[in-house]
Amino acid sequence: MTRAERAAPRQRRRALIVGIGLLGLTIAHFTSPPHAHNVHDLLFKVTFLPLILAALWFDVRGAMIWSGLVTGAYLIHVFGQLHGHQQPVWAWVGDIALYNVVTFTTAFLSSRRSQALARAEAQAHELEDNARALLQAEELARSSERLRAVGELAAGMAHEIRNPLGGIRGAGEVLRKTDASPAAREEFGALLETEIARLDRVVAGFLDFARPPDPVTTVVHPAEVVAAVFLLVRSEARHRDVTLASEVPERLAVRADGDLLRQVLLNLVLNAVQAHDAPGSVTIHATRADDRVVLRISDRGAGVPDALRNRLFDPYVSGRVDGTGLGLAVAARVTSTLGGELTLERTGADGTTFTLTLPAADAL
Repeated sequence: MTRAERAAPRQRRRALIVGIGLLGLTIAHFTSPPHAHNVHDLLFKVTFLPLILAALWFDVRGAMIWSGLVTGAYLIHVFGQLHGHQQPVWAWVGDIALYNVVTFTTAFLSSRRSQALARAEAQAHELEDNARALLQAEELARSSERLRAVGELAAGMAHEIRNPLGGIRGAGEVLRKTDASPAAREEFGALLETEIARLDRVVAGFLDFARPPDPVTTVVHPAEVVAAVFLLVRSEARHRDVTLASEVPERLAVRADGDLLRQVLLNLVLNAVQAHDAPGSVTIHATRADDRVVLRISDRGAGVPDALRNRLFDPYVSGRVDGTGLGLAVAARVTSTLGGELTLERTGADGTTFTLTLPAADAL
């Protein structure tokens, strides 16, 4: 059913209302005594009501048809029955002329309003269609981005697996030779173990990234976690002549999973230590800002290469030859599960600072 077909019964009801109203007023005029001027004046004034309804309900042409019918009937009444009964007929003729002016003006303004509403409705539908198309395009873009990310992840993992597999194959070929010396067997046996361990790290890192563990949130003191992390990396730091410094208040507390927070900080601190090719320092500074705790991990290393800065938290992106490229990606993913955020605050030739933001908690 079209819109016009749905509106037809309503228009018929409206025409019936206007017709009955005007017919009733016309009959009242013709049946009232000619000398009852007050009654005729009142009926002339009341006639405006059905004419205004006609102007609001119908277009200009339809409204003027009603107004024309009333004009013809009332002119006959005025000049046929009321003429010569004291009241000047031109006063009533003026009212009749005013019927047409008011009806036309009201119908014209109502028609313009209807047209404006129709244009607004059409624009609203157009905007709705555009918004729907935009959402579909956005969803398609997200789907394409997910496929691209999966493709890059698969390519990166294949690359990381291929390297140790090449070493394992080479070591296997040497060990299969019956004439290989004991020293060669020992050397390539150690290489085999090293490459297997590296392969294991790649797979474990991928699993950590793909399936981050569910956090068990408690009140955690970052100062204690930092102390434990410094203990774990102390040997590496001494080897590289890097000083470790903690500027974390002991009573500062966050809501986090202690084990996962230690994993994140261990990754960041270890990266910071390994960023030094010369003596330097790694400092962790912490402050509370409203309902968040901000930890800044700063080093004095060479900084992050320009080509990696925008992709630093993507999987399999690493500035080290021996890196898997999953450390920062896993750290950022784990931080997100803790309700926090990991960002690169600054980097340059004088060092790098990472910012770790976590929900604050009241100290116990």
